[in-house]
Amino acid sequence: MNPANRANPVKETTHSHSRSVLDMRTIPDMLQSEFDQLHAKFKTVSTLHLTELQTEINGWQHDGIITKKFYEKNYSQFVFHPPSTLTNAHSVIVIGIPQKITNIAFFHQGKRYQTIIPPTYIYTKIRAICKEILSTILSKQGYSVERAILPMKLLAVRSGLGKYGKNNLCYVDGMGSYTRLEAFYTDYEFPIDTWCEKGLMKSCNSCSLCQHACPMQCIPQDRLLIHADHCLTYFNENEGDFPPSIPVQSHNALIGCMLCQIICPQNKKYLEFNQNTVTFTEEEIACILQKTPRENIPQALAKKLVDLDIYEDYLELPRNFAVLMAKENSENSSTPQTDLSM
Repeated sequence: MNPANRANPVKETTHSHSRSVLDMRTIPDMLQSEFDQLHAKFKTVSTLHLTELQTEINGWQHDGIITKKFYEKNYSQFVFHPPSTLTNAHSVIVIGIPQKITNIAFFHQGKRYQTIIPPTYIYTKIRAICKEILSTILSKQGYSVERAILPMKLLAVRSGLGKYGKNNLCYVDGMGSYTRLEAFYTDYEFPIDTWCEKGLMKSCNSCSLCQHACPMQCIPQDRLLIHADHCLTYFNENEGDFPPSIPVQSHNALIGCMLCQIICPQNKKYLEFNQNTVTFTEEEIACILQKTPRENIPQALAKKLVDLDIYEDYLELPRNFAVLMAKENSENSSTPQTDLSM
């Protein structure tokens, strides 16, 4: 067995010895019990590995795998050390929580349209629940918890929580890629460090469905990183006109993209939809399409956007709603279409 794939005991410090042996044994068990209720999984790694994460991320830019512009826009926010409020953090807790697709209905000029928000985009409540679980259990033992702002997919794969798919998403057993990833620092030193080498799912070696499904052809054969600056998700999460190279028919979600996930055999049995459809009224869509300043939109619309965690994406919404309407209006009603919503 590759030593990098083994669970590595973390050296105990004087700080950890000051806690009781009972605490060291039961904290992971208590956390497991709580996260089981969310059907969630977690792994723990030492903060000593943060420099390895940073070195790998920086290496992508240095080696020309990603551009400096893309790095600065998408990776510069990561902080590869514990916050000043928890400088003595010993461990990072990496959590995977299964999530469902959210159906969206909206009205414009008397016509009803529908689309989706993919799993993982709606995160505020689940993040708060995770922190509450950790804080409740760890604080009783005299420990603290703070959120970690780190590259989550890479961290999750290096922690052993999941493996990469060919589409560069993290797949967790029992969830597929429909997994919200969260991470938190704590000054509690977990007895097990699950740090390992990153790997690709074995099933990807004989499969290329996601590559063929990608309208932007951004999933390569020769590396784990996709050409993310060509990805449809990248374009519809950022301001500006869509490039002419993006076919109108490829748009499939209000934010993000589901094409490489919906086609993946490893995701088939984990595809689920939230029971409730979120509806935007004719007046709300008119407000968005008219690019009403965000501070002036009706309170009910603002709350809806906040609850969906797309309030910060408001500037992209007029363009995204418009292209989804253009897609549906251009479709021949007699031609069968793949519908991601229910």
